[in-house]
Amino acid sequence: MSEIISLGSGKMSVFGGPADEGVGPHEGLALVVPGDLGVWWWSCLFLPESPAGTTGLARRLNPEAFYLAMRWNYAVHPVQFLRNAVVRLTNPVNGLQVFARPVDFGPGDGSMIDGQKTRDTGRIADLSPGTAAALGLKTDEEVRCELVG
Repeated sequence: MSEIISLGSGKMSVFGGPADEGVGPHEGLALVVPGDLGVWWWSCLFLPESPAGTTGLARRLNPEAFYLAMRWNYAVHPVQFLRNAVVRLTNPVNGLQVFARPVDFGPGDGSMIDGQKTRDTGRIADLSPGTAAALGLKTDEEVRCELVG
């Protein structure tokens, strides 16, 4: 039986895919590396080819796939655990639920990363556009997040 761990509720936004200009064209992901694209578990989250002018995985994410980024506490949920976990996401207004794969660290919370201060978005999670649409959510609406491990 899987363990369900509440990660909390809060505002969400969307990220990933060719249209996401909030990530750089060469930006990678915290939980997925290029070598993972040969594994079906990961490859199904990505477009078959990198968009023109990009080399990073963030813009290669398929916007219709179900994935997310959160501010993971790696001391509690190590990277290897997260790479094998899924997150149940719920829209508390309409009760719709989906499962999504963790792929990255974010959204910004005002902390220092690599010597740079991130912008504090006040959000708990960044969802793929497809995940947000399936839940009927728009940026800054509330989502409930539960880790299934």
